[in-house]
Amino acid sequence: MRSNASIFEVIQENQLEKLEEHLKNKESIHLLDSMERSPLMHAVLANNLAMTGLLIEAGANPNQKDATELSPFIAAAANGFDEVFQLLLTAQPELTSVNRFGGTALLPSSEKGYLKTVQLAIGAGVPVNHVNRLGWSALLEAVILGDGGFLYQDVIRTLMAGGADIYQEDDEKQHSLDYAKKRGQKEIVALLEQTDADGYEQIRTSIRQNDWISALAKLYVKIEEPKKQFYLGYVFEQLKNYEQSRYYYQKGAQTEIQFYFYLAILERKLGHKQAALSYFDKGAKQDQGSFFSYHKSNYLRELGEHEAAIEVMDTLLKKNPNRVDYMFHKANSLRSIGKLQLAVETLEQAAQLVPENELYQEQAEQVKKIIVQGE
Repeated sequence: MRSNASIFEVIQENQLEKLEEHLKNKESIHLLDSMERSPLMHAVLANNLAMTGLLIEAGANPNQKDATELSPFIAAAANGFDEVFQLLLTAQPELTSVNRFGGTALLPSSEKGYLKTVQLAIGAGVPVNHVNRLGWSALLEAVILGDGGFLYQDVIRTLMAGGADIYQEDDEKQHSLDYAKKRGQKEIVALLEQTDADGYEQIRTSIRQNDWISALAKLYVKIEEPKKQFYLGYVFEQLKNYEQSRYYYQKGAQTEIQFYFYLAILERKLGHKQAALSYFDKGAKQDQGSFFSYHKSNYLRELGEHEAAIEVMDTLLKKNPNRVDYMFHKANSLRSIGKLQLAVETLEQAAQLVPENELYQEQAEQVKKIIVQGE
């Protein structure tokens, strides 16, 4: 007997048997919710590997976009759901598919420091030098929106190994090396100029090969230093030994602010919302820039807490009033909570700052249509 619960409720409640019942009706994979999200999108956003697998087996489309122009394939990458992303790759997704920013799966994963996702995307053939509608490549996003710390250094190493062009310019005629120098990110400059040599390459090779025990053996003979704490934390995180991972990240946080980000991402992965937000806030208190606040706003949007995300964006815009990418994120949150006129005003403000980029006015016109339809 078919469950009375909708397929979306069944996915939310992680009821595999009832999902199988729904899938006996082949049309069920094509159902959409009010946001035009498919059952596969719901399974992906829940980071549910088993349900994602069942839906793929039933023929669900990993490229189907919702009302925000997001597909399950890019959603998995944007959230750093590595195993789900890897499974979606078996469904032959469109590797050049983009989100509303015009970014492929590689851009949001590079922006947010999801190293394993970046490795998987490049390995699958997602174009490494694709430029989104903000004028940024994955490498530019990793430099501009990263902190230059150990994790982002490895993201950048991975992008460069995949053929990223360090001299690819954005709309302001600036390239990755320019931004790294302006931010005083000496380690990133050395990476981009290929003059770095930190003695950890063999360890990184073991990590790339998923040879975790070999990586640990090599790490234990290293002198005590923050980079060692990072790699120990990262390896134990990949081994799903989260207590040990947290221990090494906390140890690193005693001397390096970047470890608060690793702790925030770890707690996010474990579903510990308050702990994750607490670490973002601890980092923000010591951060001279906008890194922690920006990534906190990303997390708040993931949680659907758009009012709080808007508050963070407003604070960032006071410091950086011409950051049109911040305005775009703010407008998306305003749209999500039904403040459509404010979303239009925010997008039109961005359009006035960069009239040569049609993205912002196009998005404003889309929201205006929604307003008219609702009248």
